[in-house]
This record gives sequence, structure tokens and C-alpha cells, in this order.
Amino acid sequence: MEDTQHASPLLALPAELAYHILGYLTPIHLARVACTCRRLRAQAYDDRIWQQLISQNLPKPITEPTPLKHFRDLYITHHPHWFLPKYRIWFADTEPNGKLLVARYDERRGCIEAYAVTAVRGRHEIEFWEKDTDVIIHSFDPRVSLDLNQPVLKLDVNRLRTNDQSNLDPSDRSPAASSRFSRETLMETFAEAGLYGSFMLTRALPPAAIGPSTAVWPPLRFPADARVRNDSVDGFSSAGHRPSTLGEVSQHNFRLRKWVEYTGRRSSPRIMSFTSPNGLSAAMGLGNYFAGSHAFGGSGLNVRMPEDITTYATLPVECYTPTKEKPWQGIWCGDYSGHGCEFLVVTQPDKADEKPLPSGMDYLREWFSGAISRRGSNSTEASFSSAQEQLESPEDVGIDGRDSPTQDVTDYRDAPSGRLEAIKLTGDPNIPRGEYTFIAPEIGAGGFVRVADEELFRGARVVRSAGHIAARGFREDQYTPSQLIMISENRLAQFWEGFGHISYYQRVDLEALMNV
Repeated sequence: MEDTQHASPLLALPAELAYHILGYLTPIHLARVACTCRRLRAQAYDDRIWQQLISQNLPKPITEPTPLKHFRDLYITHHPHWFLPKYRIWFADTEPNGKLLVARYDERRGCIEAYAVTAVRGRHEIEFWEKDTDVIIHSFDPRVSLDLNQPVLKLDVNRLRTNDQSNLDPSDRSPAASSRFSRETLMETFAEAGLYGSFMLTRALPPAAIGPSTAVWPPLRFPADARVRNDSVDGFSSAGHRPSTLGEVSQHNFRLRKWVEYTGRRSSPRIMSFTSPNGLSAAMGLGNYFAGSHAFGGSGLNVRMPEDITTYATLPVECYTPTKEKPWQGIWCGDYSGHGCEFLVVTQPDKADEKPLPSGMDYLREWFSGAISRRGSNSTEASFSSAQEQLESPEDVGIDGRDSPTQDVTDYRDAPSGRLEAIKLTGDPNIPRGEYTFIAPEIGAGGFVRVADEELFRGARVVRSAGHIAARGFREDQYTPSQLIMISENRLAQFWEGFGHISYYQRVDLEALMNV
């Protein structure tokens, strides 16, 4: 009688109602519920709950836990890496080019993979602008795809973690507290002998520790939910870089290490028995099979070459998802002439979130306000990439009284407004990744130039913008007057006034990439 009086009301509920309630819990809370009694353990282990937890991190619901038997086992196997397919888009800090990845879960093999996004510009044709025959227009019909030849990141069901007790382990220099979250995960991403790669979780830098000159990824010009340092003197092995608890794991960043190693003989990492339980795996009835495993071993001559560590970051989904009010937000592919195709994110920040315009744009304020008409036609016969190396100072870019090629046309009644920013996710030797490529401070009435009446762009709104240019090595960078031609919500063009050149930008179909 006494036991009945103290029994939890949860135990008296019908199974379906209890299942519905448990479906609102996080994995950690489910693990704690499972530790209370056998009945709740059985209900907390219900595969329908774990199937739903996995599907929350994927673009479409998962149907089978292949190659494992239960969804709960699959969730635990890839914990805490489900944030990788959840946020999908990841970009690297590699200078100057960077790299854009799409992460996804392969339901057939039960692995999390990320592939590099590539683009080919397609057939190249040149035509001259109807409004000004000195201006060259290059055709642009990019074919965007994933490089499926080799994954950049791959986490298998039977993946292995390095052991910080081994002298050859990349983690053995880490003064951070040893835990499953601070250790690296070995990946089989290289087919070539002697090439190795590993995955590292990261620890976000507190906002109070980030200043204008702090080396962080992503840079402050990107919208981000978390940032991490991307500069380290100890190979990112200190406690400030590596998490020691689940709560310290950044869901918005990770690192990849790759290195070359030649050895007379190398033994494969071996999986330990289920001995040292801790954390989530222990609460869910699994041991910590990573603890104590030896990732490196063998004997003979061992030569290890310098390693490379790349930091990756993602973007808040809302900053690249188009809406009715912000139809141009998204991931785009741009034509950068001799540099080829490059990827950028186009954002339309709210007024309250707008950052101060770069100081290099100060001399263009009258241009943006419409007080001065600007038109230059220098370097019309040079490619844009070569023209970038023939920089003019802002004072040399002519300001004159000649009219720009505009018409006195009334703007559309439902014209959009606000700022439009384009930031490079991948870059080139002139303007590297992470930098602005162009900014239109006001795409509404304040920046309106005209409605295009020429055949190629007929009906498109044209607004004032500023393009970012620099000499090779990102030297002497400056902003030059340009005009953004808003052809459609999936296609833009940029008229670089000083270079007599119009280049195109095409929206990337992310859903198509997920299904490649």
C-alpha cells in the first residue's frame, strides 16, 4: 500500500500516453528516465522515440537504422555528431580559397559524410551591353555538384577514436581534460597510402572574449550562433579549443586534421571492450569503448610530415533561407572570370542587425545617396581578374557630371528594401574567403537607379552597390562603385563600372545537392 502511494503518476499512464510525453524529452533526459526503473527504461528505449530524435537532424525522416538493429543504437553511435547533417552547410578557413561542404547522412551505410561543393561555369560566350557597347558581358550557366570521388569528412558506424595514451596519437599533446569529447576521431577519407585524417570537436569562444581583432571563424562579418578561434600555437590542443564535457561542444564548428605519415609497419586502431562507462553511453546502458584504445602502434622507421588543421563553421539557417521579405537570401555561385566559379552567401540583414559599412566605402556615400552619378570605363579589354591587379586609388576613380546609363523610370510599387550583402564562402588570391564581395547598402528607393529596359535585363531593378577589389595577396583592397542588376530571385548580375564588365551570380539549389 505504501509503495502504491509513493509510485510516480507517470507509471499509471497508458503506454501510448507515456510514449507521447517521453517524445518531448531530450536524449540526455531520456537516459536519466531510463535509469529510474525497468518499466520506464523499456518505454524510454522505444525505437519510435529514437527514430524521431534522429529525423530531427535530417532533411527527411529516416526509415531504417541500417546497419544496426535499433534507432537508439544508431543515435548513440553518432552522438554527438548529429549536428553535422542538421546544419548541412559548412565552410572552411583555408587561405585563400576556402572550401564549401555539404554534410548529409547516408541511410544505406549508416555514416555521416561531407563532400566538397564544386562548380563548372559551362559554355562561355561574350556579348556587349546594349546600353554601352564598351561593356563586356560574359555568359554564365554554372553546373554545381558534389565531388563524390572522395569525402572530406566521413564518420562510420565503426569509427575509431584516438587514444591519448599513445605517444604517436595526435591528441597526446593536449593539456585539456581527457574525455570522449576532446579526443579525435580517425577517418578513412584518403585512399592514398600514408595520408591520414581525423575529426575534432571544438569549444566555442565566449562572446565576451571576442573583439574586432580576435582571430575567429567565422569572421564577425558573418552571422553566426557560435565562433571559435582559428589561430593556435599548440595545434588547437589546449582546453580553450577542445571540449571536455557535452555542454562545451560547439554545435556550429568542427576541425579536420590531415597529415602524412610513412612507417615500416602500422597497426590499425583496435576497439576496446565495453569497460569504462561514462556520460550518455553509460546512462543508456553502453560502455565507453573508446577509452583506452590504442590508435597508433607498430614498429620500424616512422616519419611524420607537418600536419594541416582546418576549422569549419556553419551559418544560421535563417540567414540563407529566402523569405517573402528577403527573397535573395541564399547560397550563390558567382562568376569570377579567370578565378573561375566561387561560392558566396547573400544575406539581407534586418535594420537592427546591420553592421557599419566597411571604412573603405566612406568615399562612396554620396554615390549611394544618389547625389553623384559615377561612370568609369577603364580596363574594358582586360579580364576582371587582371584588372584587379591594376588598382586605382579611390581618388583616381573619376567622379563626373555624366549621367549613368539610366532612365527616368518609376520604381515598382512593391519594391523590396534594406541592405543586401554578399560574403565569399570560397575565395581567390585577390579577395579570399570570408571577405565581402559586394554590398548594396539599400536595395529600396534609396538605392534605386532604374528599371532595365534593354532586352537582356528587361524589367530588372538596378540599384547602387559597391564591389570589393584588391591586388593579388589581398593587398590594397578597396571598394569600387558598381550596380546590382536584380534579374530574378535566383539570378543577379553585377556591373563593375570601373572595369566595363558585367558578371553573373546564380542561386545554388541546396535541395538538389542533398539528393545527389
